[in-house]
Amino acid sequence: MTSTPAPTTSAAQTLSRLLVGNQLQQAVYVAARLGIADELRDGPRDSTELAESVGAHPDALHRLLRALAGHGILAADGERRFSLTPLGEQLRSDNPRSVLPFALWSGGVSYQAWGALEHSVRTGEPAFENLFGQEFFTYLAEHPESGAVFDEMMSRHTVPVAAAIAGYDLAGVEVIVDVGGGHGELLAAILKNRPDIRGVLVEQARVLDDARRVFARAGVAERCDAVIGDIHQDLPAADVYVLKSVVHGLPDDESVEVLANCRRTLLPGGRLLIVEFVLPTGGGPSPALLMDLLMLIGCHGRERTAEDFAKLLGAAGLRLAGITSTKHGYSVIEGREP
Repeated sequence: MTSTPAPTTSAAQTLSRLLVGNQLQQAVYVAARLGIADELRDGPRDSTELAESVGAHPDALHRLLRALAGHGILAADGERRFSLTPLGEQLRSDNPRSVLPFALWSGGVSYQAWGALEHSVRTGEPAFENLFGQEFFTYLAEHPESGAVFDEMMSRHTVPVAAAIAGYDLAGVEVIVDVGGGHGELLAAILKNRPDIRGVLVEQARVLDDARRVFARAGVAERCDAVIGDIHQDLPAADVYVLKSVVHGLPDDESVEVLANCRRTLLPGGRLLIVEFVLPTGGGPSPALLMDLLMLIGCHGRERTAEDFAKLLGAAGLRLAGITSTKHGYSVIEGREP
């Protein structure tokens, strides 16, 4: 008696599944825009009733919910009733680990920019600027709704990373400045872990009120200032500068300028902590690879290897003192004076 070989997934089938990823992304995005997860937080509901609540066409919404149920994001409960699964729960706005901002961002502005990837590959220029007619952060400032979604998404992404970096060795540090630190989650985590350190967040005006609320919730507001600043201009003096997801958005010449700017006001014996992905040199999967393409289409930056970071620091009058990886994919690249 012979056994039947187990079916194998062909390369074509695997690639085909990847190619329809944008379709599922858009289905999740529309559900996020309509607030479906919040509508289902109290239990199963009929799709016709839901359609009336969210302002959608009853049959069209039913088809959307049915597709999401087919991918495990919702559960079909009877003929036309649907409820949340553990995946769907992550789209609730009141979930502390909600990915709702990510769903809204990735299916909206980001989706449009990715659709213009070919422009960047052919020209080497950001597709975002060609598509929207302005630089990325200028766009966010002039489109407050998109800016708020982006800021919230970045905050959600920073929280787990902040926990991992809060325990970094900061012996002897009195003042730490977070340059371009968004809502301040990283700085708040560090200060909460080290009550002997004072902090300063340097950011654009549009995020400072939210940052102050983050500091207040963390109980560190009395030891932390949030000030308007420019990464290219004079910064408050510090024992440590932290730059998370800043350098990767800049071309090499601007990166060197920003690092050198930090070095000018770095107190004696101080250091820079760059928190970013590090591109692998030996191949294999890495979150840095798609992030690198995102920098290609979104701005003039790029992800970098350890050698690249050493060169940038060297050009800014610093040396690469070490790289510490975290379980979240980010690394802490430490720069010190020679």
